Amino acid sequence: MKREAEGLSIRALSEAVGVSFSTLARIERGEGQPDNNSKIRLLQWLGTDAEDAGLSFENLALVHFRAGKNVQSSTVRTLLKAADCIRQSMGAQGRRKGQRDMNDKSAAAAVSLSKEELEKTAERFRADLGLAHDEPLDSLRIEVEGVQMIPVGKTNCLDAQTVRQLRRDAGSEWSAMSVPLDAEDETWAVLLNDSHTVERQRVTVLEELWHILLGHKLTRIARVAEAYGRTYDEKEEHDAYYLASASLLPKAAMIDAVSKNRSSEQIARVFGTSSELVDYRIKRLGLWREHVGKQIRLSRD
Repeated sequence: MKREAEGLSIRALSEAVGVSFSTLARIERGEGQPDNNSKIRLLQWLGTDAEDAGLSFENLALVHFRAGKNVQSSTVRTLLKAADCIRQSMGAQGRRKGQRDMNDKSAAAAVSLSKEELEKTAERFRADLGLAHDEPLDSLRIEVEGVQMIPVGKTNCLDAQTVRQLRRDAGSEWSAMSVPLDAEDETWAVLLNDSHTVERQRVTVLEELWHILLGHKLTRIARVAEAYGRTYDEKEEHDAYYLASASLLPKAAMIDAVSKNRSSEQIARVFGTSSELVDYRIKRLGLWREHVGKQIRLSRD
């Protein structure tokens, strides 16, 4: 099999394709079938080997897609409908569904940044916006050349019933979808789930902007049999989320707040985020012990 031919362990393959170790182990033992998301990731990795074996999927769209790993097939289908309409209404040029092949930049290997690189990137971003180190950032006011934000509640591409579905029944399954409007990926429309709290939307907007600004490869959304699934790159998702948190909660301000014994709730109110995001940021900066006041000492014995 391809895994053995390339000298990959199951764990290494798991990391490469974003399918859990236990799922891959069960598949190889013939004890189960992967879900559609896993099938698409495996078929993409197999490439021509899958085609030679008569296995394939219908490539439907290439977008940035912010949602849970196991978003429902019906929700994906509805968002694809919205993406098609957005492209048509905004005069997208030079791109068709499934236009790219497996060898182009959308399928290139992920480039993960180091923690230091991520921090410096966030600092430059805030500096370009003219923000002081302790100044809150309302990311919903950011304007990026070639990027248009479209709240799902204000789009003309979906009927009222579909909008209600995406904002209510499926509201917890997705946060945003970025749709490329040209072949060079220079212009974008971002469909934003405006049913979420303002605090969550601020993070979501920045995640999508960072995916675009970092040139991350596009998510492949496809149909297998009668259901839909998608690819997922954990490294790029990590970097986009890290940069979103670092942009909203700058390092110097976090160090200062922790030194002054500010609670997560107090910090969140100042910067307009959730306390959960503050906790994530403080932990990533290695300041959790100081934040919760855990004392340490050497035993005298």
